[in-house]
Amino acid sequence: MDIRRTISVTILIATFTAGIGAAAGLIALGVEGSVWSSLLVIAITVAFIGSLLSLEFSFYLLLLLGLTEGIYKTMAPSLFTLAAKDVVLVLMLGRLVYVSLRNHDFSWLRQRLSIPTVLFTGYVVAMAVAPSTASPSLAIAGIRSWLLWLPLYYPVWVIFDSKEKVLRLLYALAAAIVPLTLYGIYQRQMGFEHLAPIEELYLHSLWHAGRAMSIFNTPHAFGGFAAIVTLVSFGLALYHKSKPLRLLFIGTTIVAAGGVLTSDVRGVFLGLAVALLMFLLLARHKLTIGFLVAITAVVSWIYLLPEDIEGTSKLRHHTSTQIVIKRVTMPLGRAIDQVTEYPLGYGVATGSGSGRIFGQLRARAAAHDLEWIENEIGRALTELGLPGFFFWAWLLWIAVRTTIHAVRTAVTDADHYLLLGMSAAMFVVLSGLMTGSALYDAAAGIYFWIFAAIVARLHQILEAKRAEQDDTTDTADAEAHTSPMSTMLPTAKSGVQ
Repeated sequence: MDIRRTISVTILIATFTAGIGAAAGLIALGVEGSVWSSLLVIAITVAFIGSLLSLEFSFYLLLLLGLTEGIYKTMAPSLFTLAAKDVVLVLMLGRLVYVSLRNHDFSWLRQRLSIPTVLFTGYVVAMAVAPSTASPSLAIAGIRSWLLWLPLYYPVWVIFDSKEKVLRLLYALAAAIVPLTLYGIYQRQMGFEHLAPIEELYLHSLWHAGRAMSIFNTPHAFGGFAAIVTLVSFGLALYHKSKPLRLLFIGTTIVAAGGVLTSDVRGVFLGLAVALLMFLLLARHKLTIGFLVAITAVVSWIYLLPEDIEGTSKLRHHTSTQIVIKRVTMPLGRAIDQVTEYPLGYGVATGSGSGRIFGQLRARAAAHDLEWIENEIGRALTELGLPGFFFWAWLLWIAVRTTIHAVRTAVTDADHYLLLGMSAAMFVVLSGLMTGSALYDAAAGIYFWIFAAIVARLHQILEAKRAEQDDTTDTADAEAHTSPMSTMLPTAKSGVQ
């Protein structure tokens, strides 16, 4: 599809959905008499119609909901706002199945990830009926926490069938991080008093003890997203050969890294450090050495500043190696003790890691008075047992191995660094598994499955193009090496004549 047709289709879908949404909003305004209700109906209608018409529309809508949930969930907490992303995801999957049935094409299912996905999904659903799970609502919440974003892999695989679409997404992320980080820096420097007129947002911000969270739900979500875009932007900087574009994305990388520091979250620091290490190990020409040295120098300089300088003591506390080790090893120790007692697992949402995930349901989750394990690896051991943990680890391993293979086998350096930026960003999320439920998070964890699908898909496309070029080259070489004398010799027919 060329760019003109893409723009035309986009305008047509936007106009159609906006028209229907406006009509629905006017009806709601006449019935309810509330502007807020009218706007809500318009948003719901546009999202529903647009998602049915276009997979790409629903995908970007899902990303938008993930980035702004700190606003709408805080201002209007309800089952609808909680399940808004779930509804869009279901619409995406429904659209995918419809298109596949219409075109008789289910090739997106024929992937290495499909077998462990089916096994893991089946085991999680089976564990939902374990006696330890206190209620059906808690069982549904537990299943949701393990499987929520996993199905997103398949529609993303179908959507991003060209490098142009991939670059469009990465540019959007790089553009989004700049105002989000600048607002986070403003919060860190000026506080949250400017939110006082909006009582819900102001009270929610005070709960996080002054740590910047921009428009996100928590500082952890803000920092995780900033860390992901740091790697993506750096990959884009190395992808482009144009100096202005390279400088632009280096600047975006610096801004995104500033968002990580502003969030003041220990797990995000750890995730970014691990991701940068993986970037260095996989980089073809080791161009990241200078970048890593610069970051290390800046962090070390801040770390060695006197404690009486504002913010330095807190930064030192959050980057303490001893605290990081303790935050990782203590939950794992508890999980090992629990899985030793119940090797098949206690069941989903049994209290071992519900924590912030299930909100008010957490009080009903501690069926066995299990200690809270804020660690996704430990939670998998306790809730799913050894079989479930094996399926889960197998699933993650295939996703990571596929991306690493794609990075290493990229033909050009530009494609190598484009793939490397997304692959390294996945390690930000994987590192978060040691300190929390990273894959569940819509603001950051969602990008693990998005980038896993995009890297695998883009690698397939690039390999197909290379094979096509090789075939063309072989044909041309064969024609070039054909003896000129053969064209001068008479054929059998001409000889008879």
